[in-house]
Amino acid sequence: MKTEGHSSSHGTSVPSPQPRQELKGIGGWLILPMLGIILSLIILPFSIYEQNAQVIEYWIELTDPQSSSFIPLFKELIYFEVLGNVILYATLLFLSYVFFTKKKLTIKIYIFFQIFSLVLTVTDIILASILLDLEVEASDIKDIFRALIACAIWIPYFLVSRRVKNTFVN
Repeated sequence: MKTEGHSSSHGTSVPSPQPRQELKGIGGWLILPMLGIILSLIILPFSIYEQNAQVIEYWIELTDPQSSSFIPLFKELIYFEVLGNVILYATLLFLSYVFFTKKKLTIKIYIFFQIFSLVLTVTDIILASILLDLEVEASDIKDIFRALIACAIWIPYFLVSRRVKNTFVN
């Protein structure tokens, strides 16, 4: 009796190996970065507004050299933060486009986004600490570690994952 597959040297049949399914498409661990992108698109604008609501309210007092509440270089720090956040959000918008259209460029843009986010976080905390003479708070350290962990996990994943290489091919 012969079954499907290859015959061995003893006349018995060995089952054919199943073709290995290629890892591709947005699935597996790739779902987590996808969710991060979607959530960031929604949360980042609210987060930026929340961080700057009081700044907007007291802008004149904080930036006018004649005011008793004047903080030197405060305006420059806020400009830096706003520019950094605009670049971050623009990158995020572009990243979502290339991610969901599965462009090859996704890998580079995702890595840039993670590194830029980390650098922006660290730089902002350092500048605020130096220019405004503020102490680094526990929440600042938490933000830095969160960005570091994201870089440590997702950058290597995007560089070595077969699923990533097979998905972002357009």
